[in-house]
Amino acid sequence: MTVRQPFYDHLVHNLLLSYKLLIEQLFKTGDAVSANDFLQSALNLEIRGEMAEDSDFRKRFAGAFQDLGLVFFKYKHYEASVLCCRKAIAIYSRPSSYVNLTNSLAASGQRAELADFTTDITEEQLGTHIFIACVPKSASTFLKNLLVSLTGYRDVFMVYAAGQSEHELYLPTLREAAHLDTVTQQHCRASDANVQMMQAFNIKPVVLVRNIFDSVMSLLDFYNKGASYNSFFRADYQSLDEETKIDLLIDNVIPWYFQFAASWSLVEKQKSLEIFWLSYEDLIADKPSAIQNVLRFYGLGAARRGVEQKIKETESEARKTRFNKGVAGRGESGLSVRQKERIRRLARYYPATDFSRLGL
Repeated sequence: MTVRQPFYDHLVHNLLLSYKLLIEQLFKTGDAVSANDFLQSALNLEIRGEMAEDSDFRKRFAGAFQDLGLVFFKYKHYEASVLCCRKAIAIYSRPSSYVNLTNSLAASGQRAELADFTTDITEEQLGTHIFIACVPKSASTFLKNLLVSLTGYRDVFMVYAAGQSEHELYLPTLREAAHLDTVTQQHCRASDANVQMMQAFNIKPVVLVRNIFDSVMSLLDFYNKGASYNSFFRADYQSLDEETKIDLLIDNVIPWYFQFAASWSLVEKQKSLEIFWLSYEDLIADKPSAIQNVLRFYGLGAARRGVEQKIKETESEARKTRFNKGVAGRGESGLSVRQKERIRRLARYYPATDFSRLGL
């Protein structure tokens, strides 16, 4: 048949469905070699006739490739699954497409590509993205505002909405800001989706951490001043005594800090991304040097005198720093022996992770 003949695209679609059934049958009989032999023939199928402009038809055609990808994923042929997911997204991209792609990329160990998420911009057109992945109460707001002031880059919050307990990267916002030079500060762990989007959009994060005992005391002050409204224990928090409040934070909030550090440590070990570790303690001990190190990580530079001047300007506006006490060592005296031991015990769940950056 030729492309101009009626029903050409419908027959191509049916052929794809037939390939999917055949490949599935071959896997069931244990013939994985033959199943993979038919993959390229399926991937070569294109809708080029009168249905090429029909979005509903393209959606169904893309869905068939998603289904084929799930077949390969089920039988642990993850690289083939990635190819099917990428083919589906190229035909018709929709939010649900990225569920299978994320799983397939993670299982295969492959890096994400820019074309996985957008074709509206090339790698050469990508902006520079300074990204601070941080634990709460680590001077991250101060660092972000200072970097915005120094670089003139756009301050962009790449999430769906503020107030979420996890600041996951939000693809539509990331696409919108992809061509800009940006500075971003988000409380996010190294989830598969976050890492893959960072790979695709050439984002290498600064990972900002803090002594875990001091973090508890700073969180306590923060929540006492009203931040508890952003939690799911807000109805009862203010009625609790001080010791119970600390216990609550240790049980409910501090485990996230361990997950945060463990997730980014794994990224570093697997070399999934280039990252730069920075501690709150190093930042406040020598702010100009810490800032210059961050800038160098992104291939940028600034004279120390200029950095010092910007630090003074930023510190003169309290709303731009959001420092609580701005000192280290409060956790040693503020927490009981029992509470510090409960925090230390959380590390036993991550024997492969070095938590010395958290003061353990």
